[in-house]
Amino acid sequence: MPTHQSITGSSDEELLQRMIATHGERFEATFWAFFGAEVGPRLPARPVIVDLGCGPGLLLRDLGERVPGATLYGYDVTPAMIDYGRKLAFQTASATFVLHDAVAQPLPQASGTVHLASMSSVLHVFDEPLPTMADIRRVLAPGGIFLLNDWVRQPLSAYLAYRRDVMKESGPDALRRAFRLFPVQNKYTVEDWRWLLAEAGLEILAQTELRASHRIFVATPAR
Repeated sequence: MPTHQSITGSSDEELLQRMIATHGERFEATFWAFFGAEVGPRLPARPVIVDLGCGPGLLLRDLGERVPGATLYGYDVTPAMIDYGRKLAFQTASATFVLHDAVAQPLPQASGTVHLASMSSVLHVFDEPLPTMADIRRVLAPGGIFLLNDWVRQPLSAYLAYRRDVMKESGPDALRRAFRLFPVQNKYTVEDWRWLLAEAGLEILAQTELRASHRIFVATPAR
């Protein structure tokens, strides 16, 4: 799995602080309303939840608050992210954070044991996403959910405006970073994501656009 630093050019500490600062904007009330309608009702009372590319673990923390009976696993390739996650306070949920490269190694979960696997703004950076998606399908229990939340292609002008107006980035360094990230974060169209999910043997149950830069898919192993 590519590291956050190799993608953005920022230090691990800079990326950690940025992800912490923007977490509330990325996972706000409309996201949780969609989750409550399309994901929560499909989970058992004590689900196993995996967040692949978990960053600082804040999404897992939020999931633990909403699904208190869950067993939570967070995987990332950046030590600073895992260290931060391990220091978070969880209530009744059990959380385990592990350094793990999903490109080099399969997930440690046994086949058919995961009720929810989540990836947020991570899969687009993989050179070849299908092997990882196939491994996610392998670990999903019957009726399990793959929650994919990722970038979708935008025109350059819209992408630059998003980084300027929404992400509040400005100045020459920010513009250089935006041009470096544009081909990475604008790789896939919505139709591309649909095709990739189908190719990996996953059926889309629901999808939504909460912001123009991203699309969220709720998928399950196809019958």
